[in-house]
Amino acid sequence: MNKFLIGLLWLAVSVASAAPPTPKPKPPTLEQVNEQLLARAALMIDPLTGQVLYAKNVDDTFPPASTVKMMTALLAYEKTGGLGTITIQPEDTRVEPSHVPLRPGERVEIADLLRSIIIGSDNDSAMALARATAGSTDLFIQEMNAEALRLGMTRTRFGNPHGLPGTGQVTTVRDLMALFNAFLAKPELRRMAQTPVYHLRTAIGLQRMRNHNKLLGVYSGMGPAKTGWTYESRHTFAAAAKREGRELRLTLLRSANKWKDTRLLFDYGFANLPPAPPPPPTSLTAPEPSESRLPVPGPQEKVLIQPDPIIYTVRKGDSLSGIAKRYRVGVEDILLINPMDDPDFLIPGQILRVPVRPVAK
Repeated sequence: MNKFLIGLLWLAVSVASAAPPTPKPKPPTLEQVNEQLLARAALMIDPLTGQVLYAKNVDDTFPPASTVKMMTALLAYEKTGGLGTITIQPEDTRVEPSHVPLRPGERVEIADLLRSIIIGSDNDSAMALARATAGSTDLFIQEMNAEALRLGMTRTRFGNPHGLPGTGQVTTVRDLMALFNAFLAKPELRRMAQTPVYHLRTAIGLQRMRNHNKLLGVYSGMGPAKTGWTYESRHTFAAAAKREGRELRLTLLRSANKWKDTRLLFDYGFANLPPAPPPPPTSLTAPEPSESRLPVPGPQEKVLIQPDPIIYTVRKGDSLSGIAKRYRVGVEDILLINPMDDPDFLIPGQILRVPVRPVAK
């Protein structure tokens, strides 16, 4: 009997090992993305090249929900550097449903409050940061709207620091991308936004809080993100993912299922990555004769030094022709190292590399 069972087991192992590997599912086509995408508005970009890989209703306005907290975190971090403590006031705690909950009179580290709103999306922490860093919540909201204009978020209106409905605040996926780019430019905020779990100790004790991003650690390459949901807004999302050194970023508004939409868009995006721009030319110096095949310049000759490109952040109202004129280069020179499908579609916060004319040494 034992020999018979061993024989069956050997046969099963042999069949399994001989079976062909399961083929990887094919990435979706653009037509499939258009058919299956649930979000009312979506934008996906390749920040390395500045190319827009997918766009849908980019200037239509919708409620942002808790993606608002990226602006709250950005302003609070710029004001404090994430250092210091805040004494919680009663007005900070009068907000629900998502809260720590904080207790009036307790002192909490600013860094913990930042993690609380980015990872746990806690509304009372957002209220505390807004009030304490601006002097009042109303002043902080004014600063939020001023910063939005500075970032080129011309169709955005903020009404509170947490994203709950009732104030008429709206944004677009184009504006939300500009905010997401500014948010990710802060390394500490980027790290917080991709932290799976953290432990927060407050007056009510030690709590283990999990990141609201359900794709973190599940979807290949998933990185920093900020979630949002209310009944009014449905699902909202800003997310980045990286594979083989290439990062893609997307923003979604009014989705019935942001997890499905995100997988769909990133699968499409990584399958259709534009070519990476060529590396910046290496500066030429006069090398030692024994170490180079290049001719050594004579005493009267000059060596051309190719400076590294300027890293330029697109602002509201920018155009490629205007940027080219400002730096005295041709539009075609910019497009050579920043390939893009639509040169007229620039997004505030988008990164461009602008070549610099060689100089003689």
